[in-house]
Amino acid sequence: MIEQRLVQDRHSAHEAALSLYAVAKHGTKRGRRFVMQLVSDEPDRRHQLRKLFHGPVLADISQQVRLPDPDTGLVVRYTPKAWKQLFAEMFIEPRFERQVVRGRRVVVELPRSTEALTDDQFAKFTLQVIVFAVVELGVEFTEEGAQP
Repeated sequence: MIEQRLVQDRHSAHEAALSLYAVAKHGTKRGRRFVMQLVSDEPDRRHQLRKLFHGPVLADISQQVRLPDPDTGLVVRYTPKAWKQLFAEMFIEPRFERQVVRGRRVVVELPRSTEALTDDQFAKFTLQVIVFAVVELGVEFTEEGAQP
């Protein structure tokens, strides 16, 4: 169950908080647990962060870094998509979900995705990638504003 409300003033914020409280109060009486989050909705910031990461950051890393292929030993250049997947595995905390598989309840690790990150988490992730690229891979970012 996902309950979302867009609030823009004190009155709508108060109504949303009371509504969430009522849902949580009813559910916790029956033993259910909830996660309540307050997330800032700033689409301009989100777009700018993702444009920075998917543009100059991944492009510069992909263009400048050459690593030996573990299978062939040849020095290869990886695509921005490959770098994004690696960085997601390195810097995004795993998320788990309980599922029923063949009649048994199991805990399954969900794919690590930048789409699941809040703006603040994505900004931290981007900074971690930039620092790693500079310190560990020797990348020199060419675009203004892509440097830490």
